[in-house]
Amino acid sequence: MPRLSRRHLLITLGTAALTLATRPLHAFAGVLNKILGQAAVTSTQPITPNEEFYLTSYRSPPTIRVYDWSLSIKGLVERPMTLTYEQLIAIPTVSQIVTLECVGNTIAGEFISTAEWSGISLRTLLEEAGASATAYDVIFRAADGFSDGIRVDRAMAGDVMIVHRMNGVPLPQGHGFPARVIVPGCYGMKSVQWLTEIEVVDQDYKGYYPQKGWTDEAIVKTTSRIDVPGHGTTLRGRRHQIKGLAFAGTRGISLVDISTDGGDRWTSATLDPPLSPAAWSFWRHDWAPPSSGRYQLVVRATDGTGRLQTSIEQDPAPDGATGLHEMTVTVEI
Repeated sequence: MPRLSRRHLLITLGTAALTLATRPLHAFAGVLNKILGQAAVTSTQPITPNEEFYLTSYRSPPTIRVYDWSLSIKGLVERPMTLTYEQLIAIPTVSQIVTLECVGNTIAGEFISTAEWSGISLRTLLEEAGASATAYDVIFRAADGFSDGIRVDRAMAGDVMIVHRMNGVPLPQGHGFPARVIVPGCYGMKSVQWLTEIEVVDQDYKGYYPQKGWTDEAIVKTTSRIDVPGHGTTLRGRRHQIKGLAFAGTRGISLVDISTDGGDRWTSATLDPPLSPAAWSFWRHDWAPPSSGRYQLVVRATDGTGRLQTSIEQDPAPDGATGLHEMTVTVEI
């Protein structure tokens, strides 16, 4: 069977996204992870190209005519406002590199990507609108009917953005054009795409997926994975490099450990500096296996608060998958 290129896989993903759009999030992510299979992620880059950034949508992405689009800010604000696209992009922009992960991602799944996002600070927008001091939640509503919200204190933290550019170009249609939210450190469902309305309210708002039993807080769990070598690989020679990534949202990664004996003994890997406080971290470990044979590789990460990644296995529902990524390789010296 011919090996599919990554681009072909992504085209398949897009088709699957439309087919599964009305199914629950865990079903969507599960099917797409099966499409990708167990192939090693050898092409992972610090910044994910737009055409390789993971795609999710609870229904088919809407088609929006930019000259008919507007963004309204309403609710508990002193000065409600409506911005056209021209007005939005005319506001001086700020940029931030942020990793997003789908709450339906499995351990070592591919529903995690990183981009440089450009737009305006949500805090600046809410201050301009005069958000009430008694507000509790900020609701984001989208052109496709999707909605979700975050606490007002999170919205005013300064790092939440309303973005209109992704990796230096206008947002692609599949990633929220003309504008979307980026909430660093939260699962991707909070980063609402195809944004049309922001409402400030005095009560706790449950969005589309929280209403269905998924997490409302949506804080990403600490995760790590092995990208190289791939599961089942035969390694020939005495020296090899094990590589992968780790992510803990805005908590950052302070340490990554690798085990080559199934978790009995651990060695610290070398961490590359992250591109930002909200981006994934890449790690590597030079390994000299003592003899030929089968080895069980396992990775774990410690976040920036000193908390070790849990080894307890949990499915993505309802608040994100947990567990350690492990694989078996064969060494021939």
